[in-house]
Amino acid sequence: MLTNNEIIARCILKDRQAQKLLYEKYTAKMFGYCLRYSNNRADAQDLLQDGFIKVFDSISSLKETAHLEAWMSRIFINLSLSRFRKLARGPIIVEVDDILDESIRDVYSVELEPMEINEVLKCMRELPEKYRLVLNMYAIDKMGHKEIAEALGTSLNNSKSLLHRARIMLKKEVFENNRNKETEK
Repeated sequence: MLTNNEIIARCILKDRQAQKLLYEKYTAKMFGYCLRYSNNRADAQDLLQDGFIKVFDSISSLKETAHLEAWMSRIFINLSLSRFRKLARGPIIVEVDDILDESIRDVYSVELEPMEINEVLKCMRELPEKYRLVLNMYAIDKMGHKEIAEALGTSLNNSKSLLHRARIMLKKEVFENNRNKETEK
């Protein structure tokens, strides 16, 4: 079995066997990123293919081979955000009234049952795309509001507002999911 350093060196030389090894080794993890940032599996599969093409085309720019996985995940996230920006065509703006809706906050502040990660991700996929993106970038990919605002072409305050609203919407989805599970019992 080849080491990451050997795989990278051979990928730089456009060795198809090494590219296949890299793809097989990281496809599941990168597909997870694609799923989180996509509306459906078909879009995620398109992103996965495009992402690996970009990885293979630019692998020679990888400076530190120990950071391969982080470097690749950044490519996939940036590709997803780029696709979102192309489709959105314009800045994302949320009305402040949406953020201050106390009635939503009060209804979903009840104690919820613990959930499996797949259930939480399913609830996240139900969110509108702009909210899902911000929640993914902040909570899962640990990006700061400045970085999120730059990636989405919006203001720092709007990034914070989007995250706040996304959390409220996710609570609502989780609440509904738990309620549906209770009625099924």
